[in-house]
Amino acid sequence: MSIQKKLCILGDFAVGKTSLVRRHVLNVFSSDYKATLGVDIYKYREESAVAPGGDTVILDEVFWDIEGSLTLDDKLRAYLHGAAGAVIVGDATRAETVATIPQYAENFQSVQVGRPIVVALNKMDLVEDQNECHDTMATLKKSINGPVFATSAATGDTVKDLFHCLGNRVLELGT
Repeated sequence: MSIQKKLCILGDFAVGKTSLVRRHVLNVFSSDYKATLGVDIYKYREESAVAPGGDTVILDEVFWDIEGSLTLDDKLRAYLHGAAGAVIVGDATRAETVATIPQYAENFQSVQVGRPIVVALNKMDLVEDQNECHDTMATLKKSINGPVFATSAATGDTVKDLFHCLGNRVLELGT
């Protein structure tokens, strides 16, 4: 059985949203920064997803990589509409981008009530004090009531785990 789901990637500008999606979908990384204007769409097929009840399914994921904006205007609402889940990304080296994660979660939940969210603290390969980040992750986990991953799009660390977790949470909830 094949299931197609729309998944949104949210967060401030330059936190690594596009880099995370490209690492997951294409297994590539580029340090060249190009801001996403509007939305970029990527497709990925996860052939080993397991649905509730133990059935193996093919999960066709359609990732909407959305430009960084905390303003919940009609355009952002339209982008979020119909999403089965979201990844919210913060840059672990820039506290101000981590501080906005709860607002992105609130915006997503206001449009897609009850849909799963996972958080990526990205650029962990650039962090010197890993313990401080783990404290931040614990606080975020409580704030959004969902999983938080320490990721690096540059090295690929825990990127697959992040997206696999979101896919599983989407399947658990069903439609």
